[in-house]
Formats: sequence, structure tokens, C-alpha cells
Amino acid sequence: MSTKVQVLRANHGDCFLITHDGTEGSFNLLIDGGSPATFKHGASAKHKGALCTALDELKTKGQCIDLAILTHIDNDHIGGILKAFKAQGYLREMVKSIWFNSSKLITDYFDTPDIPENAVRIDFDSANTSTQQGKTLEAELEKIGCHRAPLVVAGQTINAGPFTFQILSPNEAGLKKLLHIWPQEKTPAETSGANDYQISFDNILKEDCFEPDTSIPNGSSIAFILNVDDISMLFLGDAYDPVVVSELHSLGYSSNNKLPVKFVKVSHHGSKYNTSREFLNLVESECYIISTNGAIHGLPDKKTIARILVETNAFVLFNYEKIIKELILPHEEERYTKRLLAFSGEINF
Repeated sequence: MSTKVQVLRANHGDCFLITHDGTEGSFNLLIDGGSPATFKHGASAKHKGALCTALDELKTKGQCIDLAILTHIDNDHIGGILKAFKAQGYLREMVKSIWFNSSKLITDYFDTPDIPENAVRIDFDSANTSTQQGKTLEAELEKIGCHRAPLVVAGQTINAGPFTFQILSPNEAGLKKLLHIWPQEKTPAETSGANDYQISFDNILKEDCFEPDTSIPNGSSIAFILNVDDISMLFLGDAYDPVVVSELHSLGYSSNNKLPVKFVKVSHHGSKYNTSREFLNLVESECYIISTNGAIHGLPDKKTIARILVETNAFVLFNYEKIIKELILPHEEERYTKRLLAFSGEINF
């Protein structure tokens, strides 16, 4: 038996394809789909992105996506999946089951009126996904007979194929904040921000005080411990740090009894608002993965990388090498380049 994790190049987003080969065959798990360009890009979408290429490879093997997880509705997580649903011969035909905490599932869970304005539309032509016209994603999933999971909430343990998921986020408090019309996501041009890369690692953590993320959509993000063949991995989406910390404590983990995992997919592309020192002291991991090309939000924050370097002995892996070159100041190269590594995007167990 073997497990392959592909950290696909998803621009400023997340897209992971995990394939388990066992005695009963292959099981393919897709976690998010990156921005729309992760599927196809360029004039008339002529050029294949990493997600399209990965799906083509599965098709040549006669395989499907057994489970797709949409962690939350931000365009850098769901955009590529929506584009792959829109394209003939891809996800409409390939996906068997899906986790997607839609607005309707959330309102049904809390027994409140539906909010049609929050429906995710599958036929979109702009950078945003939440208010476009066309079929809703839920209607398309029903049409193709794709199995829909109930609302995914912290505290659940879910089995799917060879995988076991211990859900860490979202909690009910985060979901309740979504019981209104969701604000439209800002475009990349509106969210490209300054970074902290000119501050040295030695100085960046002086008087470090953690301030948690307050983005309402991020509070809905699905995060989980993924277990397969006695291997554990931690996928955090864009989840709130305090929610993940609270759930880890409830599972019995502490600084004296750390959660052992092969790797951590760092929350929110390395934002300083989503990775605290308290969290880092609850986990024992060989490496921390940063998924972003740094195009928007000024992410990853150098402060997050500094916290990982100080609080752990782990490596930090980047799926875009240019981020490392931007992060490290000339006088820091000898000290830090051995722990900050670019990698091919593939991990095998």
C-alpha cells in the first residue's frame, strides 16, 4: 500500500491531490482547487493548469475523484474546482462524493431561512464566485448524482475509503457568523499587500503578540487530521488558529503530548493571523507546507515562518521557490536556507 500527496501549484491558493493505492484499488482525494487558473488559464483558457493536468492523468488511468473537499468558498480554494465543473469531461463526470459547507447546509443546520444570495454559482466569468448568474453548484451536484455529505463540523470523525478524518474546524460559532448575506470577495488587485520580508528573523519576533484572524469566510474553513495506514497529516485550509487549538486540546493534545503528523499544511498560506506559537507547541511534525506564489495579501508572512523556525525543528516547504528568495535577507542565507526548502510538490509514503 502507498500514499502519494501532490501539492499542486495553485497560484495564491490551495490544491492537493492525494492518491492511496491499496488492495482494493486506488482512492483519489482532492482538497480544494486553487484559483480558476489552476485548472486552465490564458486567452480562451487554452493553457492547462496543474489541476487540469492532474485530472487528465487520472482519466488516462480510468480513475475518478472519489472525494472532493471544498474547505470554504474563497476563490483561491474553490475557483479551480468551479472551472473544472464547467468544463466538459472533468469534474461533472469524475467526482463521486463531495464535502461542501454551503450556505443552505448551514441555514438548514441552524433551522433558519435560506439565503439565496449566498449560493455559489458554477457559471462565472469574473474573478469572483459568489454573485454570478447561472446554475448553483448544489443544483449541478444534484443533477449529476454526486453524493453530498452533511454539514462538516468540528468534533466529527468521518471515514471515507481508506482515510479517517478528525474534523478540527469549523465550529458552530464560526458557522453562525455566516447566517447573513456574505460580503463579496475582493479581487487580487484589491488585496495585494505589503509584506514583512525586510525585517530580519532576529528582529521580527521581538514583542510578538498573536492576533487571530477575523475573516468570516475563513471561520467556516474545514480543517482536519487525515489518517491513513498509520500515517497522520494535518490540513488546515484557512482555519482559525484558536478553533484548531481548542479542538486539539479537546482531543487530549498538549505541549507534553503533541499530535504527531508527517506534515502540516499551514493555515491561510502562512498568514501571521492563523499560526500561533501555542498551536506550534501542540504538534510534532517533520515539515510545514506553505502553498502560495505570494501574489496577494503579502503572504506568507515572514513572522509565521519565524515562529515555525523558533518553536520547532521542522523544515518549511514551499511549492514556489521564489518565496524563499524573497523571504531571506542576504545575511540570513547561511543560517536559514537549510530549513527553508523548495520542493517538487510530491510526497510519497
